[in-house]
Amino acid sequence: MRIGTSNSTKLLDNACVNEYKIPLIVMMENAVLAAFKHMDIANNQKYVIVSGVGNNGGDGLGIARQLKAHGKEVDVFIVGNIEKMSECSKINYNILKAMDISTNIIDKENLDYLKSKIKNSDVVVDCIFGTGLERDIKGIYYDVIDIINQNKNKTYSIDVPSGINATTGDILGICIDADKTISFEFYKRGFLKYATKEFIGEVIVEHIGIPKYILDKYDDKEYITDIELIKENIKIKNKFSFKSDFGKVAIFAGSRGFTGAAYIATQAAVKSGSGLTTLISDSYVQNIASQKLCEAMTLDIDEDEKVKKLIKGCDAIGFGCGMGDNEVTYNKLEYVLKNTTCTIIIDADGLNILKQKKELLENNPDRIIITPHLGEMARLTGYPIDYIRDNKVDVAKEFAKKYKLIVLLKGYETVITDGEYTYINPTGNAAMANGGMGDTLLGIITSFVGQGMTNLMATVCGAYIHGYIGDTLSKKLYTVNATDIISSIPKIIKFFQK
Repeated sequence: MRIGTSNSTKLLDNACVNEYKIPLIVMMENAVLAAFKHMDIANNQKYVIVSGVGNNGGDGLGIARQLKAHGKEVDVFIVGNIEKMSECSKINYNILKAMDISTNIIDKENLDYLKSKIKNSDVVVDCIFGTGLERDIKGIYYDVIDIINQNKNKTYSIDVPSGINATTGDILGICIDADKTISFEFYKRGFLKYATKEFIGEVIVEHIGIPKYILDKYDDKEYITDIELIKENIKIKNKFSFKSDFGKVAIFAGSRGFTGAAYIATQAAVKSGSGLTTLISDSYVQNIASQKLCEAMTLDIDEDEKVKKLIKGCDAIGFGCGMGDNEVTYNKLEYVLKNTTCTIIIDADGLNILKQKKELLENNPDRIIITPHLGEMARLTGYPIDYIRDNKVDVAKEFAKKYKLIVLLKGYETVITDGEYTYINPTGNAAMANGGMGDTLLGIITSFVGQGMTNLMATVCGAYIHGYIGDTLSKKLYTVNATDIISSIPKIIKFFQK
């Protein structure tokens, strides 16, 4: 699913009309029919349409026509200067008049009438402002939105809830509180902002007939990950497969008090399908973990020659879980980067040690994946956590581009980017909010890189599958732990095989 901005929508409209001679009214009618599918006409009878005078308002007038044609009770209200109505909206407005469907022009005098109709309706359809809104809402528009929010039973917004900046997610003074948003062609970038979540409701993205080659031409290279992308990238095990076909990986993890992190990360790599997996840790952790790890090997981190020989032959290395934020960990990461050419996936203390020493990132382009949470990203960038939360896509892209690496920025709607292509992960839930989840994710991603996926796709697939398992298990479990995730990995990956 593509992510777009108000500018993306404008470019698409202009290209369709000017370059490819597709009339705008055709796209509007496609939008009307696409939105109408989600009006839930089997369960509702009375509708109030509140339209502006721009093209978003034209969508609403078209929806009113369709509802009326299907036997529904429809009241149409228009807010704004009708003399400034867009050309396509005028066409739909004139059709309503020809069908003897009355329309009400909203002013201060009939706000109470609007309120009474909304109270008596099943659904209010919001078509006041579309993706182009950038100014604060005031005056009669503010009053109308406030009346809708205070008196509605359900509100369905078309393309974007009126009052949200489609690009930034800023609330422009006031905003429709939508139960459902039916958006066209793109999942709007502004919907990713935390502040918008309480206003957008269920988001549905519908296509309105814009040819794929036009969408590709104006693609912002930002996407919501979907299940088909995962299926296209999972490596198939066939009857001719051998363990060497699925990669040799190493996990540097653990310290006294954090043996669980070492076990979880290593076992996750094993269960994700790695051909050979080795935990490299201090002797204390090794002695404990080796009693639990049946399929993985272990190695003392201080046996330099053995470690050097092993990591030189690795296809991927996971680093940092539970190792400690100290100089020893930094020296080990420096050693690993110096003595290998494979991809390194860095998490937890592997990230904490870099906060004042990012030269390791600068000197190793195109071979590092980092998986920070918001706090770790704040330490790496110097930005406040609140700023990162509200601008996570831009912060992640900026960091990835600067250091030529992959960033997986954890949290609700995890961001994965290489600075050029960006994927938003839709899976995962609050039942997974407990220790060990990051260690599990590191193991999965390390395994996928080792199996031959690109760094970006390994990270995208790892995040999706990790969250997908959590979503599946949380239907029956109050808390989903790391060991729950790990035990389900083989079954879920098998499900994703085409």
